[in-house]
Amino acid sequence: MKKLFSLILLISFASQAQENMLLSSKKNEFRVDLLSAVIYTKASISYELFWGKDFSTGINVNFSNSNKLNEDFDNGYRNNVPKFEFNPYLRYALSKSKSRYYFAEIFGSYNGGDYKEIVRIGDMAMPDYYTTKKSKYTDFGLGGSLGYKMYFKNSIALEFIVGFGSNLSNRDKSPDVISRVGLNLGYRF
Repeated sequence: MKKLFSLILLISFASQAQENMLLSSKKNEFRVDLLSAVIYTKASISYELFWGKDFSTGINVNFSNSNKLNEDFDNGYRNNVPKFEFNPYLRYALSKSKSRYYFAEIFGSYNGGDYKEIVRIGDMAMPDYYTTKKSKYTDFGLGGSLGYKMYFKNSIALEFIVGFGSNLSNRDKSPDVISRVGLNLGYRF
């Protein structure tokens, strides 16, 4: 019985080591965010490059044209509506396994969209009045995220990520908080 148990353990460790070696030889990964597409009608794609055993870098690109957000913006429920976002990031794997692991990341965010404000207009000849002025905004922010990633068949990736940050330079027009929340499906090669 002891020999059978030892043999089963040896086979499971060998298959885990072989799986980790196969994943380690694949350095590139593309992902699509399914959660953002369904809930926010936002197109979100990512590319990740793996460096060594624990670190990776990548970029995430988002474009949004949500009818709900645009209606809220036009009806005065929001004063800004995000349209695009570029997120470069650096990740560190917190688990030893390469096929299922937790990770932490820091990210930057270059983002922009539409901004609306009510302005007072007046001169000496006429009484003052108020009007809505629309403009564009761009901003840069920093943040951090935590996530979990798992691989199926050594190539298919499923990733869940939650992260938040803050815009830094144009806070009077841009959103104060930026978020990275997603359920990504990808392919590693």
